[in-house]
This record gives sequence, C-alpha cells and structure tokens, in this order.
Amino acid sequence: MNRISPYASSRRRFLQGVGAAAGMFAILRGLERVAEGAPSPKRLLIIQRPVGTVYENWWPQGSGTDFTLSRILRPFESVRDRMVVLRDLKLPYEGSVGGGHERGTVLMATGQRTKQLYPGNGGDDPMAEGASIDQLLVKQSTDLQGTPIASLQISCDKRADTPEVSTRHMSYSGPRAPMTPYYQPLEVYQRVFGTLMPGGTTSDNLEALARARRQKKSVLDFARKDLARLHELAPSAQREMLDAHTEAIREVEKEFDADPRSAAFCGMEQPPEVISVSEYIDPYSSNHVVRERDDEKHARIGALHFAVLKAAFRCDITRVVTFQWAPGTNHVSFGDFWPPDSGVFKVHHTTSHDPDTRDTLEFLTRVEEFYAGKVAGFLKELADTQDVNGGTLLDNTVVPYVTEVGTRTHNWDRVPWVLFGGASTGLVGGRVWDNGGRGLRSTNDLWMACAGAFGLPDFVLGDADLHTTAIPGLFA
Repeated sequence: MNRISPYASSRRRFLQGVGAAAGMFAILRGLERVAEGAPSPKRLLIIQRPVGTVYENWWPQGSGTDFTLSRILRPFESVRDRMVVLRDLKLPYEGSVGGGHERGTVLMATGQRTKQLYPGNGGDDPMAEGASIDQLLVKQSTDLQGTPIASLQISCDKRADTPEVSTRHMSYSGPRAPMTPYYQPLEVYQRVFGTLMPGGTTSDNLEALARARRQKKSVLDFARKDLARLHELAPSAQREMLDAHTEAIREVEKEFDADPRSAAFCGMEQPPEVISVSEYIDPYSSNHVVRERDDEKHARIGALHFAVLKAAFRCDITRVVTFQWAPGTNHVSFGDFWPPDSGVFKVHHTTSHDPDTRDTLEFLTRVEEFYAGKVAGFLKELADTQDVNGGTLLDNTVVPYVTEVGTRTHNWDRVPWVLFGGASTGLVGGRVWDNGGRGLRSTNDLWMACAGAFGLPDFVLGDADLHTTAIPGLFA
C-alpha cells in the first residue's frame, strides 16, 4: 500500500486548515520552489507618469553604452546598468480617434487602434478595442501566473478634465472593459494582505482588517496560528525566507503607522489609513495657481503604494502591476517648482498648455524630476531587496517607465520611455537604444520584445499595420 510521507501529511493538514487564505498557499508554494531549486518568479511592473517630457532635458548625451544621463534621468544613476533609454519609439496612433492624452493612454496600454468615443466627456475620450498589454501577458505567460492576485491596478490621483475613462485607466480585461485602479494605499494593503486571512478577501474580512489597522494591529494577528504551523512545516533552510516574508509585511505596516504629525506625512491632518486628497479641477482659462499644494500628499501616496508592492512581490502574492501616478489630463499641483516664486502652487497639466516660456519649461522639467526621483528611489529599493530564490527583486522584474505623449504638445512620436530590469529578465541594460537611423518603431514592437522575456517569443500586439516585429537585442 502507498504510504503518505510525514511532510505530505503535514502539508495536507496545513492546506485544509488555512481555508481560503490564498496568500498562505502562495508562501508555502514559494518555500517549496526554493527547496527544489526553482528560480525566482519573473514580474512585470508598468509605471506611468503624465504629460510627457521636455526633450532638451530628457535625452541623454551620447549613444549606445557611451552616454551621459540627462538632467531628468540623473536620479537613475544608481540603476544605470539596468536601464535602456529608448529613443526611436512612437505610439501606433494612425487611424485612431481621441484627444492627445486620452488616445495616447489607450494606445500605450492596448496597442489597438481606437475607433469610438464615449459619449460626452469632452469629445476626446476613446474606448479601448482590446485588452491591455499587462492583461494579455498575464493570461498567456506561465511565468506570470500562479499567484493569489493575478494583477493589481494602482493609481495615485483620479482627477482629470472630465469624467473621462481613457486617461484614468491603464488596464483593460478586454474591449471597453477598464479595470478600475485602487487609489488609496489602504485599499491596496487590504487587497494584498487580506489574502493571508482565513476566508480570503471577503467584505467582512476586509472591514475587519481595516478596523485592525485603525487600532494598529497587524494582518499577521489574523494569521498567527497559520504562520506558526507554516514555520514548523517549512524546510529548515527556508524558515529564514518565511521570516523575511513576515518582516516585509511588518515594514509596510510600520509605514502606515508612522506619526501623522511627522515630516514623513508632510503635515497631513488625516491619518494614513485614508489620505485626504484635493478634488479641485483647474480650468484652462485660469492662471493655474491654486491655494494648496498636492505634491507632498502625492509623494506620500506613491511611497505607501510602493511599500505594499515591494512586500507583495517578496511574498509572491502578485507578479503583474500597473502603477499610474496621475491621468494625463491631471490636476496635481506642485509647490517649490515655479521659478519666479517658489511659494506659488501651480497645476501640472493645465500649466503645460501655457506658452513655452522659460519658466513654464523649467516648471515642467522640475515635475519630471520629481517623478523620476520617486521612481528611482523605489527601483533602488528593489535592487537592494533580496528575492526569495536568490538575486534581488529588480533582477527578476521588467519595469517599463512610460508616458502617454511625447511632450506637452500632444505628439505621439519620440515617446520618452525607459526600460528597467535585471539579469534574470535578460534585459541588456546600460545603454541608449535607437533604430539606427531607420525611422521610428511602434511601441507595440517594444511590448512584443518584452513578451519574449516572459516566454512568449511569438506574441503579437495590434493590427498588422501597427507593428513590425519584436525589437531585437533588448533582451538576451
């Protein structure tokens, strides 16, 4: 007769005991893969910033591997060897409908020609005609599958010119099927770490978790018995990894529990559980000067989102994320950035429609530096964080850093994109890529190259006239 090994019996009892706590399943599977010598999982994190760039302060000097980072890209110096600056890309915009930021966002995400507009919404708001690149890859690549949460959609601000759909969404499950992002870091925390609770992410469980956070209790309190049993069950060599998982969650909770009166919270009166943000929409006819600055809260929301994401990656709860700083037609205001008067708070997108004065271009450049600095800091954290099966989180993650237009003039050619990644992704970093004087390549060709890094060498995106082939040489 067949005998069940003590480990198999213990594993079975554990799985029966945790019920629908999908995160516990994921941690156990991860420990088993480590014990079997499996490589660390690959991940995709698409990070967007709005309103394009100022070319003269964006493009590096030089080409190939011999280049000097520009003023805007200088914050990425610490991950320079893991980045590719892409010079000759354009969005596949021909034959599509929609406004500058609106059409650009949909094309950036789906690579599919837009054909119809949502009624109203200023007449600029196009419908998506296909699934977005993140959803296509997670459905087709086994490298990106097998986690409790298939993908996450995150944004730091929802304000746009009108109730437009296109600029507020980067993920689509199919034609005209936008996937609404989480705006509050607490919502992302609940979604991710609610998977560790017995019974899963039911509404009652999430409310219980929200109450626990208000009382500064840990999600680990809900999983204490399961974690203890898992610690006993895990191979001895992997218990340190389990401790690293739990410490990652504690680190996130420490961020949430920081003193709201401290500088880390920029003087916000609201506790971090729900960060109060402005709902002001700046009219184009104004001087774009507002009474309060948004950038401090904006940065804090981004930092808390990033903290949750890092822990979710370490615990292998998700492998696919779209992260949006703000819609292209955004209304985030920034302080200390307006050259004539640092005390003036100016709105980003509406100011970009002003004439190209030296002050306007300097303001837009400083906003780009703001986003680059925040993203560079997070990438450095990923590069310094050990992954479960060796290497670092950045070693195993492909990170396209994208925007929906080339510049404030709403062009869709020469889009200023960058790719980041590490050795395990195959990205050949430390260089500037151009098309050798042969014209611009579609961003669809870039997405097709990225698909190859996830085991999909034959992946095709867009209609036949909206792509050529995957850009060669980006990945080894």
